[in-house]
Amino acid sequence: MISRKEMISASITIFDENNHIDDAEMQKLWKKNIKEGADGFFIGGSVGECFLLSTEERIHMFELASSTLHDLDIYAHVGSISTDHAIEMAKAALSCGIKYIASTPPFYFAFTTKELAHYYYDLAEAAGRPVLYYDIPSSTHADLNTDDAEIRALLKSGAIGMIKHTNLQSYRMKRIKSINPDIKIMGGFESRMIPMLNYHCDGFIGSTFNFMLPQYNKIVELYETPQKSEIYKIISASTDILQILLNVGLPASIKYILGRQGIRAGNVRRPLLPLNDAAKAKLDAVIDKKLIYNN
Repeated sequence: MISRKEMISASITIFDENNHIDDAEMQKLWKKNIKEGADGFFIGGSVGECFLLSTEERIHMFELASSTLHDLDIYAHVGSISTDHAIEMAKAALSCGIKYIASTPPFYFAFTTKELAHYYYDLAEAAGRPVLYYDIPSSTHADLNTDDAEIRALLKSGAIGMIKHTNLQSYRMKRIKSINPDIKIMGGFESRMIPMLNYHCDGFIGSTFNFMLPQYNKIVELYETPQKSEIYKIISASTDILQILLNVGLPASIKYILGRQGIRAGNVRRPLLPLNDAAKAKLDAVIDKKLIYNN
């Protein structure tokens, strides 16, 4: 039988009409996601527009989440191209009671795998615990290559306790587990839930969980049951929604759909652009037809 899978919502960041973080609407969104079955929240990640926030705003989001989300797992994403900056944010997250620290690898400069590994060694040492490696090579261009000696040493070291696997190479999950079976692996691509379940992932961290968590919970519920064929209908519908979101802009689309669900999620920050009327019409059409499970 499939083991219980953690479902972690990768939170957006909601801005008000003055482009400030809207605490009340954030809390309203989290309450909605908890009701829908969220086990925890990933704060300040990609869909949270992390690199468009100031350091003070990122830390504020950690503080708000910690004061609101009692008894739930909170993952504070502290990714930066500067080790010292990441450590500063990690210490701030830990000081307000958050247990889990997450980070993308540093990007822009062509860091060697040794430099990438030492970024995580330093971060884990400063945090006093293993950290989550946010593997998203499509954005960072950093490859978690399990054939690389520095990467293998990092995975064996204990500095990495979890990986958010936003990577199309699902087979790497098995390789990572063969190097260190204690590392938890969370699927990061909602469209690839079945392959990730087949590779025995420990759960999922998803951006579209903000508005579509009941649909994904149903997929996990039906996996390895006599109704497994029903999964493919749900996966197909979910993938159709995802395709439109990716085509017109993921963070802006999620905010628009949440607006339909009663959350005043505001706009994205530039250089991300708001949706035009044509994009909104595409989203309306696919959501009306394909959002099968909607609490």
